[in-house]
Amino acid sequence: MRGSAPRITPRPRCPFWSVVLISQAVCSALAEALASDPFYQAVTPDAATHAERLQQLESYARLAIDEALGTGEVCVADPDGIAIWHTLRGSAERRQALADTRSRALQQLLSAQGYDNYVRICENMNRQLPADLQDSWYLSILGVRPGAQGQGLGRRLLAATLARADRQGAGTYLETFNPESLPFYRKLGFSQEICLDEAVTRSTYWLLSRPPG
Repeated sequence: MRGSAPRITPRPRCPFWSVVLISQAVCSALAEALASDPFYQAVTPDAATHAERLQQLESYARLAIDEALGTGEVCVADPDGIAIWHTLRGSAERRQALADTRSRALQQLLSAQGYDNYVRICENMNRQLPADLQDSWYLSILGVRPGAQGQGLGRRLLAATLARADRQGAGTYLETFNPESLPFYRKLGFSQEICLDEAVTRSTYWLLSRPPG
């Protein structure tokens, strides 16, 4: 049996919260959770070993967290999991500036092929996003360390933001390449599903959306 359940720490509306305060253990947990996902394999094609892929994904995680702290919120269960949201916080100009900063950093982090894959996958998925979801909150990443999965941690990581979205009348959506995650999201109210194909990864993914409850 594990010890007491990790404390869920929401970090919304924290433009001055330094990303270095997110522990290395959480970034490691996220990297482990994402390593087998087709998207994250496609953006790290030059990783010679699993350990090298994890190292790249830990750095990727920090960049994703940094952007989300300025555009949305991050909920952390140290050391085992994290939820990264884009909730349309701040001006459109501010959000674009943060996205541009992250893109430049990713260009330095990833190989040329990895960055090209990243750009093309994002473009493909953006083209397939329905117009009526453009103003919804986006669950960018949810990751729980494999050894901590199946204990309700993912649900608890999402609970506060979903409750706030309901109070504010905001819809939410996400994309997943993992069909085994569909029942989990359905139970949380993500009842609208679109099954799509992504050309770069040659994989099927699901776009799930949730109306405000």
